[in-house]
Parts: sequence; structure tokens; C-alpha cells
Amino acid sequence: MNLNKYINDVRTLPGDGIRAWRAGGWVALKSELRKRTVGRLGGYVRRFVIETDLLQLAETGLPPEVDVRPFTGPDWTLLGDMGRSRTSRQFAEASAAGRICLIAWKRRQAVGYAWFSPAIEAQHESYNLKLPSDAIYVWQVEVTQMERHRGVAAALVSRGLELCREQGYRRSWIIIRPDNFDSIGTIASIAPSRVLGTVARLKVLSWMRSWYHALSAPVPIEISLTR
Repeated sequence: MNLNKYINDVRTLPGDGIRAWRAGGWVALKSELRKRTVGRLGGYVRRFVIETDLLQLAETGLPPEVDVRPFTGPDWTLLGDMGRSRTSRQFAEASAAGRICLIAWKRRQAVGYAWFSPAIEAQHESYNLKLPSDAIYVWQVEVTQMERHRGVAAALVSRGLELCREQGYRRSWIIIRPDNFDSIGTIASIAPSRVLGTVARLKVLSWMRSWYHALSAPVPIEISLTR
């Protein structure tokens, strides 16, 4: 067993916990604690796989004083409280591998980011799921607590999907918790979206397996049902 990662978890928890609290409140802090405890031990999770039609993207304006631009680093500490101890290394590797990052800036401060990937890879997502050749994967989206429910997430995802459409992608996939109604509503407000199926993952320490179950008929998402 590699004890270094557990030692690093303990060493970095105070700083990461404070940044998580400032960026996302209690929910973000619980997520950081979970990654270092239950997340290390493993467990079972089940998520929706949602597909969005990039040929029917709605026009989404930017919130006041917010600008969205691609970012490739190298100084990932510019993410401020949204950054964690592992962020710089993980995001640098993701950018080098061809993943696209967009950052929302407000008064020169980062208030949100979104990542887009041409593949779903176990090393980043902890899922083994083949992505269609004409689909882009929405990897991560985060917005600071003070800027949530102000259109920042929608602006980030919309702008990112526009760029991906320009590169020839026709649809996007995203993996979301069934109870994450805000994120489901955001993606559905950008373009027609539907639930394709579910992906499940079972993890015990370093052992992991995932499997995908496609619905016999995809279910369109009605925005009114996500609110």
C-alpha cells in the first residue's frame, strides 16, 4: 500500500479545506473530506449520462463584468480558492493531453472554470466509458459560491460547446448525479438534452470497475422538472 498519498492527504487537508470552504461552502468542504476518507476506501456510485445536441445551442450571454476565455496555464494557482493541492499537476497534465479549459474572470479574478475532453479516461474520471467520435465530454465545471445562480456556469459551458462545435463536434456528454438538479437544468437550458443511460462504479481501495447501462429509449430533459 502506498502510504504517501494518505500522508499527503493529511498534510494538505487544512489548506485545501479552507480554500474549499471559501469557494463552495459546506458542500465543497464535505467533498474534500470525502475524497480523503470514504473516497480512498471506495464505494458504489451511480450517475446519469446526459447527451446535448450542439447543433441547437441557445445564445447565452455573459453575466455583467464576466469574461470567458480559454486558459492553458501554466500558473494554475490563478484559480484561487477553486484550486486544490492536486489541481496544478492534474490540470497541467489534462491541458497537455488536449483537454480544453475555459475560465470565467470577473475583475481579474477567476470565478469559475469548465473543462472539455475528447475522451473519458479512467485516470481522470474513474469511469471506463467509450465516447462517440463526434462527441465532446464536459469534464468539470466549478463556480465560486458568490457567483452561483448568476449565469456563470451556463456561460462557461455554452462558450466551451460553441468552440467544440467549431472543431466539428456535434454533441456532448456529461456525467451528473441524479440529484444534481442545478447542473442538469444548466445543461438542458443551453441546448436540447436527454438522459442516455446510467454509468455505475464500484471501487475498493485501488480496485475499480465501472459499467454503463443504456436506456432502451433516451429520456428528454424538461427544464421545468429540474427546478
